[in-house]
Amino acid sequence: MPPRAVPSPAAPAARRLSALGLALATAQAASGAPLGPATEDLAAQPLERLLDVEVSAASKFPQRLSESPAAATVVTAAQIRALGHRTLAEVLRSVRGVFVSSDRAYAYLGVRGSAALGDYNTRILLLIDGTRVNDTVYDQAMLGSEFPVDLDLVERVEFVPGQGSAVHGANALFGIVNVITRHAAVAGGSEAAASVGSAGARGVRLTRTWVGVDGGSLLLSASGRRSDGEDPYYPAFDDPPRSDGVSRGTDDERGEQLFAKFARGGLAATLLHADRRHGLSGEDGVVFGDPRNEYRDIQTLASVSWEQPVAEATRWTLRAYGGEYDFRGDYVIDGPAPALNHDRALSRWWGLESLLYTERFAGHRLVGGVDAEASPRRDLANRDAGADGTSYLDDHGRGERLSLFAEDQWTITPALALTAGLRHDRIDGEGHFSQRFALVGRPSEALTLKLIHGTAFREPNAYESRYDLGALGGYKGNPDLDAERVRGTELVAEFRPSPQSRWTAAAFDNRARDLISQRVDPADGLLVYRNGGTQRTHGFELEFEHAWLGGAELRLNLSEQHGDEPADASAQPAAPHRMAKAVAIWPLAAAWTLGAETLLFGPHAELAGYGLSNLTLSTQALGRAALLSVSVYDLFDRRPDDLGTGSLLQSVSPQDGRSLRLKLELAF
Repeated sequence: MPPRAVPSPAAPAARRLSALGLALATAQAASGAPLGPATEDLAAQPLERLLDVEVSAASKFPQRLSESPAAATVVTAAQIRALGHRTLAEVLRSVRGVFVSSDRAYAYLGVRGSAALGDYNTRILLLIDGTRVNDTVYDQAMLGSEFPVDLDLVERVEFVPGQGSAVHGANALFGIVNVITRHAAVAGGSEAAASVGSAGARGVRLTRTWVGVDGGSLLLSASGRRSDGEDPYYPAFDDPPRSDGVSRGTDDERGEQLFAKFARGGLAATLLHADRRHGLSGEDGVVFGDPRNEYRDIQTLASVSWEQPVAEATRWTLRAYGGEYDFRGDYVIDGPAPALNHDRALSRWWGLESLLYTERFAGHRLVGGVDAEASPRRDLANRDAGADGTSYLDDHGRGERLSLFAEDQWTITPALALTAGLRHDRIDGEGHFSQRFALVGRPSEALTLKLIHGTAFREPNAYESRYDLGALGGYKGNPDLDAERVRGTELVAEFRPSPQSRWTAAAFDNRARDLISQRVDPADGLLVYRNGGTQRTHGFELEFEHAWLGGAELRLNLSEQHGDEPADASAQPAAPHRMAKAVAIWPLAAAWTLGAETLLFGPHAELAGYGLSNLTLSTQALGRAALLSVSVYDLFDRRPDDLGTGSLLQSVSPQDGRSLRLKLELAF
């Protein structure tokens, strides 16, 4: 969800929106194994593994949640289907401490009270199968319908809150999202999925898997979706006789996704391509209701990795990766003579990571390596349409990064472990050290205590530094920005009275300095990014989880989070102080499963609090090769207003009310 800036004499239309992605709400109920990713049925898991699932993003190697130096959350494919989640943003919305907003074009993530206007998910690091995918122009993490992978192909989503730069480098200021895609090494076969829903939403997916006798496997998948969208009402644009405030025919979306994954022995390769177009509804500075206003996001990502043992209890991994992000924004600029304006950004990058992991030394898990990345294209452009259109911006940049990191998880005694990690990143000539220390103690078999302290950083990106429209106005760049830095401490208690139940309590304190926020320069009225002073956020989270052996699940969580009031009003946090969430999955008779979630958010950024309830009923009653689900979103038709964090000047964004989706998946 890159920040799209819209050049306008009065205001920019930089916004994006969480639309709807295509995910399928099938459930893993009491009857046999469902179609899709191979996921473990709760009823088949050993008691000691219930709820204590695997997470890999916390330390770059797999480990149980109870052992990891983090208060991580893992959402499985079965849970995603049972709850009818359509986008990655919807998956994350039910996680404790997480707040998701939308401006009807992109989705924005707030974590533990950190959600500032003008931020495009730059302080969250997004990984796909452990590979960084934040682009090198906007630093953005794509979470809504702009996320480039069909959720049907996701095996699990890991969310690791806290400062993760000691492991992963820049952008992991407040959390890491790691999306693990479906492993190709499953039984070969074909799948087809189709869905229809409210506002003319429809989608289709075709997937084929081949498994060779030598153990090699290949997964190919293609997805497409269309939506006519709603006709949202914006009170700010209710200006008769010019406009009645309803944006008609501007909320449409279309998207295509291609995905390929190959595995054989220690070799694995992934290639994906996604192209999404989304219309703009209520954007400041553009002609309201003009269907030519549009965002387009084109992403291509590739990675190849080789893993092999090199010594006793030691393995080496070499990974090469690359990506391209192409943003295209078309805006009909408001004014005496409306004109079509083209806004463009192109980001290309490639990298090489070498990682060594060993358990050769008794009581130690050691991991370390080097990561080098080059970005030969960090381009920004803006011009009016036509051969003779005026050019307002034509900026070309490049960058590079070299990183060294190491971490040791030392089991001092069977009841006490110490994690110590250090990383150095040199980015475009600037050096940054990040560290993490964590004590994990088990005073009893049922109780685990974690004390975690870490630091994180983020360099200003090309958009914040160099997006300057000159004579057109609206925006100006700031090449003098300093890097953001965050220092955080967290105390976590995990209590498991039984293998099927877990209580988690976490208290956190984050102190940030030089946070970059968008504000209006009173001298000229233009938007500009500037460093702020220090800011502190602190709070408390409580969660209860229970998993029944028959497949039923319950998750309840409560979050309380507060931040110091910044001196500049434009840097006010946009996250609510209080959140409460309830998620339940319940297998019914005859292979039916009910998934329900209720999400309550307190007031934030001068907006009223609201609650959302979603229901999904799914079944395999048509046969083990057919999965059918029906979902109802915003069950009580609350239609909340939201503040997408794309720009200080954008209007409040109305959200959709009650909507439906019907989805069928077949295997053959």
